[in-house]
Amino acid sequence: MLKIPHDTRLFTATDRRRRTILAASIDLICQGGPDAITYRAVAARAQVPPGSVTYYFASREELVREAFRHYLVEAQAWLTAIGREHGPRAATMSTTEVVRFVVDTVRLELVDPKITRAEYELILYAANDPVLAREFRAYQRGFEVELARTLERLGVGRPLDAARTIVDLIRGFELERFTYPVARLEDLRRRLTTVVEALLAPPRQRTPRNSETGTRSKSRIGRGHGPSSHP
Repeated sequence: MLKIPHDTRLFTATDRRRRTILAASIDLICQGGPDAITYRAVAARAQVPPGSVTYYFASREELVREAFRHYLVEAQAWLTAIGREHGPRAATMSTTEVVRFVVDTVRLELVDPKITRAEYELILYAANDPVLAREFRAYQRGFEVELARTLERLGVGRPLDAARTIVDLIRGFELERFTYPVARLEDLRRRLTTVVEALLAPPRQRTPRNSETGTRSKSRIGRGHGPSSHP
C-alpha cells in the first residue's frame, strides 16, 4: 500500500482503527483482487477482532468500495506531495526535469507492482460502480490538469491532450509490466523523454508538396490569384 506519512495525532482512535482495516483490505486486493476480501481475511491482516470489521462496514461491498476510496485518498496525497516538491520550478523545467516529475508521480506503483494491481483492480471494479468511477475520473483528471499546467508554461500546444497522451503512455507501460516484470524505470524514462522532447520542440514550417510533380508549391491562400482569378 502507498506509504504516505500522516500525523496520526490528528486521527481519533476510531479513525485509526478504520484506516488500519482499509489499508489491510487494499493489501489483500493487491494480492488477490476484490475476491480476496472477506471479513475474516481482513481482520487477520489488520490484526483486529472480526467484529471490528463488521462494526465499521455493514457489507462486503461497502468494505471493498471504501477500501478503493481510501486508496484514491492516499494516491492523491502522494501526488500533492510530489507537486509541492516540483511546483516552485515548474515554469523553468527542462525536458529531463519534466520526465523526472512524471516518473516521481508513479514511482511507488512502478517499484511495487502490487500497488499497480490495486489501481487496475479499482478501474475494473469501477466499471460497475458509477460512484467509484466518478471519483476515479476526478483523481486522474486532477493529475492530468496539473501536468497540463506545467506543459502549458513550457509552451506546449494543446497541453491537456499532451498530458493525457503522457498518462496513456504510463498506463501502457504499467500494463506491460504485468507480463514483463523486468521492464525498468529507465525504460519508461527513455520513452517519456522521446515524447516530451517532441512536445517541447518548436513546430517546423512545412511547405506543401505538389502531389503530382513532387515539387514544393506555394500557398495561394490570401494572394488573390487562386484558380478563379485566371480565365
